[in-house]
Amino acid sequence: MRTRDDLADPPSTCGWTPDRPDVCPVESDDERAESTASDIVLPIRPRSTYVDGEPLFCLAGEAVLAWNYAALVSHLDPHIPIYGLQASTEPRTIREYATRYLTEIRRIAPHGPYQLLGWSAGGFIAHEIAVQLREAGEHVRIVLLATDPAAPEPTPLSVDGFARLLGADLGTTDCEAPVTATAVSAALAIDLTGGDLDRLADLSAAAAHMVPGYRPAWLPGELAVCIAGRDPDGTDRPDPGATVRNWRPYVEGPVTGFVLDATPDELTNPDLLPEIARILTTPPATC
Repeated sequence: MRTRDDLADPPSTCGWTPDRPDVCPVESDDERAESTASDIVLPIRPRSTYVDGEPLFCLAGEAVLAWNYAALVSHLDPHIPIYGLQASTEPRTIREYATRYLTEIRRIAPHGPYQLLGWSAGGFIAHEIAVQLREAGEHVRIVLLATDPAAPEPTPLSVDGFARLLGADLGTTDCEAPVTATAVSAALAIDLTGGDLDRLADLSAAAAHMVPGYRPAWLPGELAVCIAGRDPDGTDRPDPGATVRNWRPYVEGPVTGFVLDATPDELTNPDLLPEIARILTTPPATC
């Protein structure tokens, strides 16, 4: 007889892929029918009978797509559901995004506890979601990546940047013609066109433009922040601890900083995700 652990989602093989093994938990027919690689919700490891832990919601920010978070399935408890929250054409502000995402979070898991992980602009959205959830009496663990209230406007991804990310060959200038997809986009069975890449670049710019002038709300409880120890040009940051100080006016409880040997863009790279997973499982500071 197979035990609960035998039936659990093997973390090395059961991610958001088109060829899930039979032992993987299977999402509902509605969830499967509605989900594609570019939807606002990306079910990386969806809830099921045996994936019933505290769900983790990963926010992409100006990266638009949450695909790189799929590597977390190899480093987190196989009972933890994982969802990506991706950029959309609908919201125009960070608070509008938070409201839109919170609707999806409550649809998937009506009650907490919850975990939130947000990169750059996605970190500000995660913070706002956490404010609303905690004010509603829910328990939520929040970890931010490369998110600093005093930082300048983040740099959006260009069409060329998305092409590199997706492994697409821009061999045509026709916006309706399919681009040649390799590795990532082919594995996710998404049909890309030049127009799709233009749309992704527009969404990235819109997400980045939400940050200047934004002031976070007051967050009850604690906050954890992963800080890039190197600037975008690869040189060491002179004062990475400033990010913690910059968050303190917006957080009631302790702000814990984790300085990682990476640039801001590298904080969601596969080789950094084991460390991010460790931070997610580190008990929050209480004083």
